[in-house]
Amino acid sequence: MALAIRIMDDGTRFKIKGLKFCTNSFTLKEVKYLSLLLKNKYSLESTIHKVFVVNQYNIYIPKSSINLLIKIVKPYTHPSLYYKINEN
Repeated sequence: MALAIRIMDDGTRFKIKGLKFCTNSFTLKEVKYLSLLLKNKYSLESTIHKVFVVNQYNIYIPKSSINLLIKIVKPYTHPSLYYKINEN
C-alpha cells in the first residue's frame, strides 16, 4: 500500500522509459536504500538518476519491471490515478 501511495503522490509514468519516483528531498544514501528495498522486497529493478539540481536524485523503474509494479500496486491505487501505472 505504501508503494501505491508513493506512486499516486510523487510517481510519474513515462510510456517508453518506465516510472520515476520523485525522491528529490531524500539524501543519496536514502535513495540507495529505497532502491535496494524495491529490489529485495518486491523484486523490482530500479536505477538512480541525478537530477539537474545539486544533491538531488530520482529512482526510475524501467519498463521491464512495470508489469510487476502494476500487479503490486493496482489493488491500492485509486482509479482516477490509474494513468500513472497503466499503458496509456
